[in-house]
Amino acid sequence: MTPAEAQRVIESLRKGIPPNGFVRRFTVGRRSEINQLAARLSQGNSGALLLKANYGSGKTHLLRFIRETALQEGFAVSYIALDARSAVRFNRMDQIFGATARHVEVPSAPEQGPSVIFGAILKALTSSCDDVERRRCLDKLSNGGKWDHSDALKSPALFIALRAWITANMRDEADPQLTKEAEDWICAPWSYCSQRRWLYQRFVSGLRAYFRDSRPEWQFYQPATGVFDFRGGDYRQSWDALADLDRLAQFAGFKGLILLVDEFEDVIYNLKRINYQEAAFWNLFRLFDGWFPGLSFYAVTPGFVEKCKRRLFEKGKYDYDYTRFEELPAFEMSPLDVSDLEDLAMRIMDAHGVAYNWEPDFVMKRSQLKSLVGRVASVPVQDRARQTIIEVVKSLDRMLETVA
Repeated sequence: MTPAEAQRVIESLRKGIPPNGFVRRFTVGRRSEINQLAARLSQGNSGALLLKANYGSGKTHLLRFIRETALQEGFAVSYIALDARSAVRFNRMDQIFGATARHVEVPSAPEQGPSVIFGAILKALTSSCDDVERRRCLDKLSNGGKWDHSDALKSPALFIALRAWITANMRDEADPQLTKEAEDWICAPWSYCSQRRWLYQRFVSGLRAYFRDSRPEWQFYQPATGVFDFRGGDYRQSWDALADLDRLAQFAGFKGLILLVDEFEDVIYNLKRINYQEAAFWNLFRLFDGWFPGLSFYAVTPGFVEKCKRRLFEKGKYDYDYTRFEELPAFEMSPLDVSDLEDLAMRIMDAHGVAYNWEPDFVMKRSQLKSLVGRVASVPVQDRARQTIIEVVKSLDRMLETVA
């Protein structure tokens, strides 16, 4: 860890936020549970899992740990936080697909967004590949480089966006505007519902010099059943496009796409209408039924299932199949004990010394650090881990001022 990296780490810890890029270094305790999750990633099987932990007890930290581990293992990852007030509502699969595309990232690339997948596909298409099966998939994706249709993707809209992006970047002179427009559409498809004719002219008819698409124009922009529609048929194309992102990640040479969903209890507290909540619950069941073929994880509190059932019962949904909630695979994290928090405090102290070029262990004895952790950890608050982190950094900041 360089001094600049350490400073960024301390800035995050000062706010009680897991330090992006260094989460695993500050992951302590619960070793057997962590190993189980890491094994799930290394096996590479599909499936969904609820991650249960109390508020402030490490749900977000755990999701970020999975993110870092997955990227190191060669997966593409998309980390999204639900927020019904900011157009990431779980009853709207077009919004979930858009958020997934917007936040997708791949190993060794600092950017996020569909361009990291599209760019990897372009690189794979234009380079030699000894993997016969992967080359066959790439040929199916582009129909042998013709790009008139695709036998590899279920979502025609995602194929059109990919085709436009590839075309824009394979020209003698790249077209960054076309690239940006294709990405913007995929990241917010609901914003283009009234612009189907423009989408057709920009991404299909306007590019006929580079490929042939034999479908009649009306198929592209008619409402509800058109090629560009992400909402019709109970969001069928949104589901197909979400699954296709996993396929594209594999075609590009990654192990697949892992979906991480934080703040999942937003579906209870911020979706105000019961029919929206019902739709969100059914989307969750579908994800656990395999509608998304990759791995996915959802951070919730231990009481999440009971809260969902109680909400439905209070609204008179007596005939609801409540057993579906009981059948959701879940993984419950145990709380950190005091010795774990002491270990974490020592790691914070080391990072603080690197960040500000001083030796805090010469000023703060280990016994003092343990006393500080014991005092903060004894307070019966849900987020004692976060509070311990904040107080340790505050104490180190004060000590640094006295020796500066």
